[in-house]
Amino acid sequence: MPSKEFDALVDQLFSSPMPADIEGMREAYRAMGDAFPLPGDVDVTAFELGGRPAEWLQVAGTPRNMVLLVHGGGYCIGGLDSHRHLAGEIARQTGSRVAVIDYRLAPEHPYPAGLEDLKLAYGELLAAAGDEKLALVGDSAGAGLAMALLAELLQTKQPLPACVYCMSPWADLANDATSRMLKLKVDPLANNDQLAMMASHYAGDIDIGDPRISSAFADFRGGPPVFIQAGTAELLVDDALNLAKSLAHADVDVDVEIRADMVHVWPWFFPAIPEGADALSRACAFLSRHFRDP
Repeated sequence: MPSKEFDALVDQLFSSPMPADIEGMREAYRAMGDAFPLPGDVDVTAFELGGRPAEWLQVAGTPRNMVLLVHGGGYCIGGLDSHRHLAGEIARQTGSRVAVIDYRLAPEHPYPAGLEDLKLAYGELLAAAGDEKLALVGDSAGAGLAMALLAELLQTKQPLPACVYCMSPWADLANDATSRMLKLKVDPLANNDQLAMMASHYAGDIDIGDPRISSAFADFRGGPPVFIQAGTAELLVDDALNLAKSLAHADVDVDVEIRADMVHVWPWFFPAIPEGADALSRACAFLSRHFRDP
């Protein structure tokens, strides 16, 4: 059974839906992230990555290995403010340095702008890694972008990340998946009109089903291990399943965790709900395990 904290969160989300316009959504997302302040032992350092503003997050000491965190937000919203708390906690639990990049967003910058920013960022981190390992982490649209980056790395035969963690991936931008209708009344964080608007803004002139846009259908043969988490109370649960299917067909090591009643990106809410803290702990254990593997 969900915790009382989780039930309270869902009630709050249903009572305060996201604004319909992009600017309103951006401000609301920033405010949501600001509600979860960083612990005092997490250091934040601003820097430039891939020509874009970015932040390093790490705890005191000598962190080892790196994570490139690709923030979610429907390819149109989100940034450093919305994901600072998540990056900080991943740094704490994995003992790594976590980089968050403020990649360009649609509609001002449709595909391939955000992906190009990530390619540059990944290349710079890889060059600086030395004998350290580098992992990719993304939530929602950020997970879709992370997998699009992985597909391109594979296609161009570039060095690969040690592993990838996808939280509630939005990786199929078409609006015809079964879960888009089945979960309409139980998902407090997304609706089909918003998804269609954001998908159109991001895709621009590219077909929405193109694997470069809907990375759930890309070719991942030769890819590293992937861990996917999704909840049954989200419109995008089929995205997680479609992505897992593509990975399995490509003979990639994929772990899929589907949790009953959980909403979109519930690990993002880890400071407020025990279910989120538990899920993020399992994800960080996955990252740590592949940092240790030879």
